[in-house]
Amino acid sequence: MRKIFVISAPSGAGKTSLVREVCKKLSFIRPAVSFTTRKIRDSEIDGKDYFFIDKDKFTDKINKREFLEHQNVYGNLYGTALDSISKISDQELDVILEIDYKGMLAVKKAIPEAISIYIIPPSIEILRSRLEHRGEDNESVIKTRMESSLKELEYAKYADFTLINDNFDLALNSLIGIILFKKTPIKHVKDYIYELISLNKLIV
Repeated sequence: MRKIFVISAPSGAGKTSLVREVCKKLSFIRPAVSFTTRKIRDSEIDGKDYFFIDKDKFTDKINKREFLEHQNVYGNLYGTALDSISKISDQELDVILEIDYKGMLAVKKAIPEAISIYIIPPSIEILRSRLEHRGEDNESVIKTRMESSLKELEYAKYADFTLINDNFDLALNSLIGIILFKKTPIKHVKDYIYELISLNKLIV
């Protein structure tokens, strides 16, 4: 089994954007696409952002024990399929999971060696502002998400690492740094440093 990195955060903290950029910059890691029963958004692609299925199919997967973990989030079901992780590992790649705090705890219980990283916003006010400006939810949903976020932030203490997403570039570099730090062998760190130098992104 390759390394498994679990990225968790309250809604609006920026974990999706961070995970997307990490996967662009690090060639040895891939996201395991989760299954969900919620409706697809206009900006999303089925099979890339999530596998969108109905509740009956989701329940069937639960009964067949196809999920590493599955949770009910805001009335919608989300699950990480064991097969998705295996397919990535079989390619000799590391896995990154983008899941909520319940999923994070479930994965750590099932796979203690998984590395959990919790993303938190710089303030509650900024978190609300981000939820409002992304324009995906109405005021009622935003209120529900805010109430849940306050509770979810308490679970940051159970993660192996915690990052504050105040400045996106700094948070991204910190996240990459943690992943490289936890990687073995050191070859990947050297490869990434050489890549940065070749792209003239490293000042020496």
